[in-house]
Amino acid sequence: MDGPPAATPGQSERAATTREGVAVTPGGVGIRPSSVPRPGLYARNRTTIHTVLTVLLGAALWQFAAARASTLILVPLQDIGGALVGQAQDGMLWTDLLASSSGFALGLLLASVAGILVGIAMATSRVVFDFLDPWVSALYSTPLIALAPLFIIVFGIGLQAKVAVVITLAIFPVIINTTAGIRTTDPKLIETARSFGAGRLQILRKVMLPWSLPFILTGLRLAVGRALIGVVVAEFFGSVNGLGHSVFVASQNFDTANVWAGVFMLALIGTLLIRFMYWVERKIAPWRAEETG
Repeated sequence: MDGPPAATPGQSERAATTREGVAVTPGGVGIRPSSVPRPGLYARNRTTIHTVLTVLLGAALWQFAAARASTLILVPLQDIGGALVGQAQDGMLWTDLLASSSGFALGLLLASVAGILVGIAMATSRVVFDFLDPWVSALYSTPLIALAPLFIIVFGIGLQAKVAVVITLAIFPVIINTTAGIRTTDPKLIETARSFGAGRLQILRKVMLPWSLPFILTGLRLAVGRALIGVVVAEFFGSVNGLGHSVFVASQNFDTANVWAGVFMLALIGTLLIRFMYWVERKIAPWRAEETG
């Protein structure tokens, strides 16, 4: 009898696995699991390895530069760590962290919700787009940080001023990316949905919003960075606590270690939040994660 048919060049090379654990090619030829290539340690942990290496490299470069620079500019990492430990022990770190986090979280939440809603309105209504697009473009390109002192005058020293500054800086990336995502929805998908009798709200909910999710999440990631800047600027100009206020006071006292301690904390918060946004994207838009690797 003839043997199993050979796989043709046009067939997929991926092997299927039988219940006995033997991989089978499209042509029916069995392959033992030991002969199927498995990803190595590096391939399985590539992202973690790269992250650790870049942190170690950055720390080495920092130490090298700090050993040759003025202490008014750079200090060794152990001095910055000691400053963080001192702030944590006397409780100031947690007080400042709570104050900054409250303004940041509330401002970012309001900016995200309002930005998504305005973006949807601009993307689905030509009239709304024509009216708002010039203002959004102008305000996004304007250095709104310069208006921070005005917000302090209007809202006073406290949470309201921080929230106002955060919203002003963070809302525009969300609006722009939401609008772009919905407006670039594949017309074929929209026509297919209409052919099945879907209404405008159903098309928006079932087609446009899923399509625009990667754009919206990109806008939110950009908003995180701008919101952190907004919190720090607001605390520079009018606040009695917060990480930005701590950095400002330390800089006035030429306390370089505490200045960098506050900066490092802000950078750590931003990094963790952006990583969290990537995790959210993998959960609610897994096809996007597969496309970007």
